[in-house]
Amino acid sequence: MKPTRLLIMGILSASCATKDADQAETSAEVSGADPAYVLEALDAAALPRGECGMILWTLDDDRPSPIFRYVAGKSGEIKFNGATIALTRSETSGASGFGVFERQVFRGEDGIAVRVDMRFSLGFDGGSYLERAIVAVESPGGWRSVSPAAGIAGCRAS
Repeated sequence: MKPTRLLIMGILSASCATKDADQAETSAEVSGADPAYVLEALDAAALPRGECGMILWTLDDDRPSPIFRYVAGKSGEIKFNGATIALTRSETSGASGFGVFERQVFRGEDGIAVRVDMRFSLGFDGGSYLERAIVAVESPGGWRSVSPAAGIAGCRAS
């Protein structure tokens, strides 16, 4: 099976997201999450030329949406309530490749903590697919949001 199909199958089987703003608010109310911190798709998710890192996707309206990006040695990004939040990596453990670790914790200036757990999967030229990813976000107020994801880690040519 082609690696692209495997990535899409992984995203489809391991991902979920809210459908619209009304449904997102309802989901947030049910789970106790602050609706201001419901994950949104990143506007620009590609790795910059000549850089390494990872991108994670989840499903939104039955299509993959990028929800997390980390550029190795620089910062991570996630988006809430229309604003992209810069994150600094504070902890790592597990296997690594392309500047990415299987378990990573990122922190934002506003007290947000984002834990990313994933497993390296099939490799491809310049990268590796990531499977069984979980993006867990914890607010300063103590609520927690967990989103399944899939993605890639690698280096983009210059």
